[in-house]
Amino acid sequence: MRTDCNERRAVLVVDDDEKVLELLVEMLQQEGYDVASARDGGRALELMSSFKPDVIISDVVMPVIDGIALCRRLKDDPRTANIPVLLISGIRTSDIDTLEGLNAGADDYLDIPFRHEELLVKVARLAERHRVEKHYREIVEQAVDIIYSRDMDGYLTSINDAGARFFGRNVAELVGTHLSELIGAETATKDIAETKDCTSDLPLRSVHCLKDVQGTPRYLEGVISVERNGTGEPARVRGVVRDVTEQKQIEEALRESEARYRIVAETASDAIITVDESSTIMFVNSAAVKIFGYSVPKMIGASLTMLMPECLRHVHRAGIKQYCETGRKHIADLIWRIPYEWQAGFHRHHP
Repeated sequence: MRTDCNERRAVLVVDDDEKVLELLVEMLQQEGYDVASARDGGRALELMSSFKPDVIISDVVMPVIDGIALCRRLKDDPRTANIPVLLISGIRTSDIDTLEGLNAGADDYLDIPFRHEELLVKVARLAERHRVEKHYREIVEQAVDIIYSRDMDGYLTSINDAGARFFGRNVAELVGTHLSELIGAETATKDIAETKDCTSDLPLRSVHCLKDVQGTPRYLEGVISVERNGTGEPARVRGVVRDVTEQKQIEEALRESEARYRIVAETASDAIITVDESSTIMFVNSAAVKIFGYSVPKMIGASLTMLMPECLRHVHRAGIKQYCETGRKHIADLIWRIPYEWQAGFHRHHP
């Protein structure tokens, strides 16, 4: 059960009974933990500025600040709220006393006397949980995406630094804020209703345009998951929001470019034809209809060779093959290199 020496965990032990304190310190040190100790809750709080434990073991009954009060103080402070607390007691042994400790925010409870192995297992589990959660929080805080959680009524319960930067408010201010203050009442109402009515385990996706702290409109794509309680009812929502403004701008530019292309193509006096790599016609303009005499439905989906004289088809096929083998995807130069021959040939065969 020894901890890996390359990943030593730190434990703070708080107990006013000197014998119990020495026993716990020795036991944990033998298991490879870095251990600090205090004889009351007040001293324990003082140590928190210099000692960063992965687990805190505290007696319940102590002078100055008892274990219950210590636990509440630790859980109310954002700097220590995530450190697991294991309460131990040789006096308070009823279920009510245990419940009081858990209500104070304790992560586990152990009665004295206890088996050494039982204590070590609890400490190891809490230390590992703290390590995993700390690693997860670091990933969340370093993420460029906004990561948040909220309750089913739309009030934020957590948000990372990326979200704080976007809205120009610190995390503490944002936690407890209603969704309508951030994305607007109409959008928030719709979002809350969708999550409450959600019966699928698949994530919900949406894109909204919001202004950042500088007032710049940004397109945000949200992927949210609804977490359920033990009875299967929706309990809370977790969301990841990504800035897709650049992607949206590119898509809009492509749409505008395609629209301009179609305007140019339809007003051109020359035939303009678009084909794919298999030489299937994908687009023809009005001039192509006039020159070749086929309707648009007749040409779309047909092979480009239908517009060529037989003597030129093998040249076209060879050219297409060459372009495909060299990896070049655009074959417009090849196709229109001999337009007058095609046109002349077409009219010779289709007077």
